[in-house]
Amino acid sequence: MLVPGPFFRGTDQPFAGILKKYYLCIMLEDNRIKVFLTVLECGNFTAAAYKLGISQPAVSQNIAELERLLGVQLMERARGEISLTENGRVFEGYARQIAHWYAVADRAFHPDPLALHPQPEKPAVLRLVDGRTAEVWASGSDIHIELK
Repeated sequence: MLVPGPFFRGTDQPFAGILKKYYLCIMLEDNRIKVFLTVLECGNFTAAAYKLGISQPAVSQNIAELERLLGVQLMERARGEISLTENGRVFEGYARQIAHWYAVADRAFHPDPLALHPQPEKPAVLRLVDGRTAEVWASGSDIHIELK
């Protein structure tokens, strides 16, 4: 379900619903979410580029394209370090959810034949409006939610 907000501009236009689905599909099939999350994990574009095995300008281009598609600035850049904007923090939650469920779907279609017992998935961490977090993960056919 898409949540109305700054990430999908022009909701009063006749084809807004189609555009929302189009942008969601681009984001799901796109490597830009992986680049975004790797930049957050590494703390800067250079380290993210090294970890991903791509050039630093390629990382910058991926983030710039993601910001262009969403219509918001996600990161503040200063002296080789990044910090998330408010929109960036909101998008981080969506990006982690998308990456998590994409990985779950991938494993469903490409199961590990050596796995005898299903292991718990790495939890997706969601930031809640009240400042708490929720961790969501799957183990076998069970879904777990833990509020913190």
